[in-house]
Amino acid sequence: RRFALFPPPPSHGNQDLDAELLRCVEALDEARMLEALEAGADADCSRPLLLRDLSGPHPLRCRAAYTREGRPVPEEAPEQPTSPLKMAVFRLSDCMLDETARMRLVSMAQSLIEHGAAVAPARQLFELRYGPCEREGDDAEAPNAFHHLYNLLLE
Repeated sequence: RRFALFPPPPSHGNQDLDAELLRCVEALDEARMLEALEAGADADCSRPLLLRDLSGPHPLRCRAAYTREGRPVPEEAPEQPTSPLKMAVFRLSDCMLDETARMRLVSMAQSLIEHGAAVAPARQLFELRYGPCEREGDDAEAPNAFHHLYNLLLE
């Protein structure tokens, strides 16, 4: 085993803020996302790896994995929305969103990048899900949120 399940110490880092940041991006709550970033959330945080806890009273329940030092073991899956910026890429294709909401995701992605979010994994997820977009001005269709976000991820 590379790691074991350990309960996180309550005082380690800003894990609550990081979890809040991920929830805000998922909910498209830009104001609360900015508040979390200003309060110290890590723009490049990773969703903790979830493992099925077979030893507990509920064998189908999953628990987050932590190192002995109390740091969350990051989930490493290129095809999953494991960081706030990757969550923005993932949510972009939600069929319930209109173009205004998608452009809000682009704005949120810009803020995450300005606060230090890693761009390469998000670009990889974008290309896995949607393929590369034409750059604006390349005789492509009218630019939309997909084009704007892809251009952000190329810079």
